[in-house]
Amino acid sequence: MANSRSKYTRARIRAHGRRRQRRGGAQWFYGVVAIVVIAGIGLIVISRSSSSADVPPQPGNPSTGEPGDHWHAAIAANVCGEWISNPVEFETAADNPNVRVGVHTHGDGFMHIHPFTKSEGGDNATLGRFLTYGGWDASEDSLSLWSGPASDPETTEWSDGDKCPPGTTYAGQTGVVKWSVDCEERTGNPSDYKPKDRDVVAVAFIPKSEEIGVPPNASSAPSDDGGDTTALDSTGCTTAVPGEETTTTTVAGAVPETTLATTPTS
Repeated sequence: MANSRSKYTRARIRAHGRRRQRRGGAQWFYGVVAIVVIAGIGLIVISRSSSSADVPPQPGNPSTGEPGDHWHAAIAANVCGEWISNPVEFETAADNPNVRVGVHTHGDGFMHIHPFTKSEGGDNATLGRFLTYGGWDASEDSLSLWSGPASDPETTEWSDGDKCPPGTTYAGQTGVVKWSVDCEERTGNPSDYKPKDRDVVAVAFIPKSEEIGVPPNASSAPSDDGGDTTALDSTGCTTAVPGEETTTTTVAGAVPETTLATTPTS
């Protein structure tokens, strides 16, 4: 009888152990599921936040009265070492003056981007759209601008391999087309770029070895047309490290002002 009782006791111990293992395995499984679910929710939130930040400017909805986006991005051009004048004001398309356009300028050195239709909003709100509306053009190797340098204002078209005219900083030197956003050079076709709100965009025709530099309107404010009129504060467009003197010009043609560079607070 004792032997039988001993076998019974051992069997109960083994069964109890199996139950504990199964219970522990279930807890482990549900823990993994919970972690996966939480991670999935986090990725969705991050994805939505990221995609909303990257959404191009949208037109308003006339049927509901919902207003569209109203963005401003600085635009400037450097030809042979000289920042030429701001693009001339326009609010209608160069090839159709009867059509009012929502990607335009008021002659203040800014692209005013508040699309009226889907055809000029979203992914269609490009630098190329702005230039085409104004009657100009830009590609990886050529520029057609609104003006030339002071010494040769009538020459407005430039292609890789052309020479800079007399009277310019790089007179006689061969130039190439470059462009930048927030004072960082980019590659590819500038016309394909979709400006973001408060960007600082620059196109240039300069020697390949030279830098585009900081546009004179990099810290300016757009004219008041119902949008945000605060001055730009791009941290990418600085001319000196903290503690060094920096020369900036906030208005085209104005006398440069020497200040002490400081560390950005944001």
